[in-house]
Amino acid sequence: MDEQALLGLNPNADAPYRQRALAYFEQLKESQDAWEVCADALAKGIYSDAHVKFFCFQVLEHQIKFRHAGLSAAQQQLIRETLMKVHPVPAA
Repeated sequence: MDEQALLGLNPNADAPYRQRALAYFEQLKESQDAWEVCADALAKGIYSDAHVKFFCFQVLEHQIKFRHAGLSAAQQQLIRETLMKVHPVPAA
C-alpha cells in the first residue's frame, strides 16, 4: 500500500494529501488484483487506523459488487474468509 497516500485518509489531512488518497483509492478500485492487498492487510491486522480499515473495506465492497462473478472460486473464498476473520459472526 502507498503509505503516503494513506496519510490523506486522516480527516485532519491537508487537501493535497486527501486528493492523493482519493486518487489512490480509485486506482485500487479499478485494479484487477489490488483488492487482495486490502484483504491481506485486513486479515493480518496490518493497520490499526479505522480510516485505513474503512478504505480497505470499500475496495473489497467494490470488488464484490462489480467483479465477483469474474473471480475464481478460490478468490471468492478468500474474500469470504477475510470478512469472517475481520468481522466474525457472533455464536448463537
